[in-house]
Amino acid sequence: MSTAVETLGHHTSSVSYPLPHGPRVNLGCGPVMPKGWINVDGSRRAWLVAHAGRLDRLLVRLGLLRATPFRPGIIHHDLRKPLPWARDSLAAVYAGEVWEHFEYEDARRLTAECHRVLMKGGVLRLCVPDGVEFWENYLAIFREQQAREPGARDVARLRRHVRMYFDDICTRRPGLKSFGHFHKWQYDEVQLVDLFMRCGFKDVSRQAFGVSRIPDIGILERSDFLIVEGVKR
Repeated sequence: MSTAVETLGHHTSSVSYPLPHGPRVNLGCGPVMPKGWINVDGSRRAWLVAHAGRLDRLLVRLGLLRATPFRPGIIHHDLRKPLPWARDSLAAVYAGEVWEHFEYEDARRLTAECHRVLMKGGVLRLCVPDGVEFWENYLAIFREQQAREPGARDVARLRRHVRMYFDDICTRRPGLKSFGHFHKWQYDEVQLVDLFMRCGFKDVSRQAFGVSRIPDIGILERSDFLIVEGVKR
């Protein structure tokens, strides 16, 4: 498989790349379920729609559940388990704001699974919250308040920022509280690129929002966070 025709970068609006022909998978899709993609989600509601769609619709009509964004055809899968595709069978895998919901070792295994199921020349693209941006914002607030006299400081701004961290990133809360949408890891560019490379990906680099070897990424990507892309060679 040849390399990208033009250099990927933050100022490129489109990329010409010979993506292999084959299925493309959207992992942890949530409400973003574009046509032409295999949309996969591990939530309980996705399970209900995938395995008991009539019951889901009945519960909605009875007012016991809200209408769901999941449509028939959604695939329910626990992403902590091996992916249900054969080796070298997929052209692309995308996941937006998913990897941060796994413990690091679970994320490493899932990244390796993506490498296994992708074809040669296939692309993995991940979008996660950027830890560097979070802490740069914290430092900006800290320095602003530090420059003031103690009696004039707005300490509540710092506390709110720290509280956001502990509310959203929770690795091991007791009981069942670490499930659901809590984050279990925080990535930065160095960590995420390293994760790709450790799992065998090549040509790994940070990408700008909407710039991808995957031609229709615009129908999937919703967040301009930390975005990294790699190729299986």
